[in-house]
Amino acid sequence: MIKTYFFYGVIGLVGFSIIGFFLFHLGKGLLGMFSDWRLHRELDTLEAEGESRRQAKAESNSKRLDNGCEHDFEGGLGGFPPEVCPKCGIAKEKPTGPCDHIWRAGEGAIPHSSCEKCGRKYSAANEHGSHSSALSP
Repeated sequence: MIKTYFFYGVIGLVGFSIIGFFLFHLGKGLLGMFSDWRLHRELDTLEAEGESRRQAKAESNSKRLDNGCEHDFEGGLGGFPPEVCPKCGIAKEKPTGPCDHIWRAGEGAIPHSSCEKCGRKYSAANEHGSHSSALSP
């Protein structure tokens, strides 16, 4: 009689353990799905904010370039940095940093230019072959 109760107890314990194991993994999966859903919702809001920042930057960049110049960002003179209009000296994209450079051609035998706002200098000779930086403060 005790052996029967013991046997039923062991079978019941194993059964409850198996059910508990599956319920635990089900709960763990549901928790993972909820955290993924929450993460994707946060990523969607970040993506929307990033897109609005990109649109605002593109709009401000187009306003910045609207100065009456017929820009020529392709194949400028040798002394100007890449993607800079040699006519007005403004770059195609606003540079990262505090200064929105306006490049002017410099005088001398080596073609170079300098920013009229901050004084930074650019030399194409330093860009192609020298180990020093083409832009200098």
